[in-house]
Amino acid sequence: MARRLGWIGPAIIVVGVAVAGLGVYAMISGKPKVGAVIDTIAIDSHSRFVVRAEDGGDRNFVELVEDGELTWSALVPAYAGRPGAPGIAWSEHAVTVRVIRDQRAEVFALARDNAAKLGGFKLAPGKGPVVKQSIGPVTLTDHVRSYEIVEGPGWHQLVAIELASGQGVWKQDLSADPVDAAGIADGGIWIQQRGSRRVFELATGGERATAARSSNP
Repeated sequence: MARRLGWIGPAIIVVGVAVAGLGVYAMISGKPKVGAVIDTIAIDSHSRFVVRAEDGGDRNFVELVEDGELTWSALVPAYAGRPGAPGIAWSEHAVTVRVIRDQRAEVFALARDNAAKLGGFKLAPGKGPVVKQSIGPVTLTDHVRSYEIVEGPGWHQLVAIELASGQGVWKQDLSADPVDAAGIADGGIWIQQRGSRRVFELATGGERATAARSSNP
């Protein structure tokens, strides 16, 4: 795959400094209004991401909370994650948020320190409309890459994105069966569909043939 999708490593620093938190979607106060909490994703013992509804709207707010204080709040299109299946990945400099806009899966990238918008791009552009996943994971991460599981009527695709550069590293088409579970272990990402398991190398996306039909964690 290895194609540029939305942002490059130097831009993470340059853009973050230049706009000083005034990205297109970054908002600390004012309209639109923040609504109820949808999900909370722990970063460490001091920090967490909080996803909130937009009061009276269909978009969402993503907040970074550190030591109990709001650091920034960013307004994004409809969040694709759900409690227990986050749609957020992060590294030292970047945060990616899975969203659905115009029935398409997208990733929004924000600067970790101030929510300046770094870029955004569509996932699985060669496929049709997507559905919001009701089972299985949405986004997995090892904080080097995000691994995005995308679902549409009759298809699934797994896309790996390098967080530092915004490059799509690799992608793999999966079967039409529901993705029941997935995880990262031993340098690979495993995807389970109806009891059948496939494992892909994190760096290259190459499939491990010996683990392809394992159904146990």
